[in-house]
Amino acid sequence: MNLQKIIVHELQKTSGREATEVIASTELLTIDDDSNELISSLLGSYSSDKLLNAQFDRSPGKYFPVRFDDYIVGSRTAQDFIDFTTDAIGNLAQIIRRKIAAKGGYVLFCEYTSNGTPFVGIFLIRDVEGKILRREGTSYTIGRIEYLDTSHLAMACRINERLLNSEQNYLTFTQLRQQEVSDYFTDWICVLQLQSSSEFTKALYDIISNLPLPIDDETNQPYSVDEVRDMVFEIARGNPRKEISISTVGEQVYGNRHIIREYADLNNISIDSEFRYDKRALRKFIQLSINKDGINLKFSRGDLGTKVFASEDNPNQVIIESERLAAALRAEE
Repeated sequence: MNLQKIIVHELQKTSGREATEVIASTELLTIDDDSNELISSLLGSYSSDKLLNAQFDRSPGKYFPVRFDDYIVGSRTAQDFIDFTTDAIGNLAQIIRRKIAAKGGYVLFCEYTSNGTPFVGIFLIRDVEGKILRREGTSYTIGRIEYLDTSHLAMACRINERLLNSEQNYLTFTQLRQQEVSDYFTDWICVLQLQSSSEFTKALYDIISNLPLPIDDETNQPYSVDEVRDMVFEIARGNPRKEISISTVGEQVYGNRHIIREYADLNNISIDSEFRYDKRALRKFIQLSINKDGINLKFSRGDLGTKVFASEDNPNQVIIESERLAAALRAEE
């Protein structure tokens, strides 16, 4: 992680009251060991089990996406970053002023790159004891931390700039269990969630198909990819809420609860940490076994229509496209 800019503004508001005050910083924080340590700790929230992927809602009247676009197409100087974040926090103040139950906190903005991908991160921090952030003049200083309690982090969003002009989701939120925060934070960023359960289920299939195969403890040999798909299918079907948790799949199949998230992030694949699976898309995970006319076919449902398909010209003909199968068949002639 390479940190380029960091700034903190304070939003003062007490739950049950409408009065809201912004204490804006006019200087960036110093980038040093303490600021790098804080951002690294905050980014650790993205290994949680609750992430939401989305895009900007760009319908008329949505402030944040327009102001963000103005910033990223400019020269992106330190003053530009200060102005953008000050304007954004002012807009947030207007939103939570109307939400009586909402509370304030420190809003930290940062720019950083990770694995060559540029990000903008936004974090809402509750630091009532002043252990993390301290006001000094027109900015803040960061106290040395050994561990950032998750109770300090109310909400977080990162914007993947590499995906901004693509059809993929470029916003990722920590989906923490504080509904009052989740509602106004996502309203402020202007979220439009586009991906369906079918797309998430298909994304998981693609990830599973490309991950290194786990080892069978009994044989010390790798499972086949079809065996892995069957395991994922059974995990999904065994969930009474018809949901898939990628951390549960990672832990039970690979012995690593983070492996699917890490692969998705590295390959810019958008997938929520938990999602309701699509029954039709889930069927792709299991093997098909067909025994007719003395011919026994067993293959992954994912290959149906790609490697194995019925001929459009001859209703009695099945076409199989497989170089190795064709070679093995010729060897038997």
